[in-house]
Amino acid sequence: MDEVSTPALIIDHDKMQKNIRTMVKFAKENNVRLRPHVKTHKSPIIGQMQLDAGASGICVARVGEAEIFAKHGFDDILIANQVVEMNQIKRLANLNKKSLVRACVDSEKNALDLNKAALEEGLVLEVVIEVDVGLGRNGVKPGEPALKFADFLKKQKGLKIVGLQGYEGHLISVHDNDLRKKQTEECMKLLVDTRDLLNDNGFNIDYLTASNSGTYMFSAKYKGITELQPGTYVFNDEHHFRIVPEFNIAATVLGTITNIPGKRLYTMDVGLKAATNDNGNPVFKNYPKCRIRVMTEEHSIFRAGPNDTFEIGQKIELIPSHICTTANLYDHFTVIKDDEIFARWDIPARGKNY
Repeated sequence: MDEVSTPALIIDHDKMQKNIRTMVKFAKENNVRLRPHVKTHKSPIIGQMQLDAGASGICVARVGEAEIFAKHGFDDILIANQVVEMNQIKRLANLNKKSLVRACVDSEKNALDLNKAALEEGLVLEVVIEVDVGLGRNGVKPGEPALKFADFLKKQKGLKIVGLQGYEGHLISVHDNDLRKKQTEECMKLLVDTRDLLNDNGFNIDYLTASNSGTYMFSAKYKGITELQPGTYVFNDEHHFRIVPEFNIAATVLGTITNIPGKRLYTMDVGLKAATNDNGNPVFKNYPKCRIRVMTEEHSIFRAGPNDTFEIGQKIELIPSHICTTANLYDHFTVIKDDEIFARWDIPARGKNY
């Protein structure tokens, strides 16, 4: 660690690999496909590791991410969001000239724009209907509204419905295991019942994709769900570790103590440009009594535990509260294996939020 300039995003290679294997093993044992959401790491190197271990494809959040991964040879990509802006729709169509890149859809206006772009390029775009299973952010309502929308899509010659997506992201913060299980199953029932309604009315849908790193264990066991989309599990973070401790904390932010402004008060060079706090402040690895008091752009001031002492120049690791938004701040990972620097991996999809 003394050789690493800070702030730095550190990846423990072996812990990450164990996380990858753990999720693949679970998916195989439960007879569901695994499609990791690569918005967590934005790294084709890690995405390829996930495919090599047994994942069937990948999810991305944006067209820009899809372009990066397609450029690196990935050929089964789901944009697990809607592609609405016209420039991005044209880029989606262009991607499908060489790679299979699906997108979610949930409005007639968006469907018409996608259809127009597909016909202009002589393509048929594969789309997944997103069903709102409770998050309230995107998606058509389950049941009859979804059927009406599917009938509309069927008339668009440039589009092909291949499945349904549900995202129970609002359940990630439910720490009570039994309650999270119950609510996840309620969400999955909405998705499966909607599929059954569509199939009873002439459709032939057997692809249902859902879940996240906090609910995967319940979604996978619900009859009818065919695919999981977890992302955070590859590194885990402080927020998720509370509910999924089976996955190692494989990513930390390394910082350096820069000042001692008061009794038990220390300044370090990890601010909001190095670690986000949208799910709470980062916590200290190996120093559970330390607490961050203030985070500014370039610094954090923390209060040490009563038995903790630090020196200026000393390096210390933080566990991010939200690894997905934290990883997006960095140009590269510093990968550690057997307590040595193993590699430096670029993050080419970093910042591709468009």
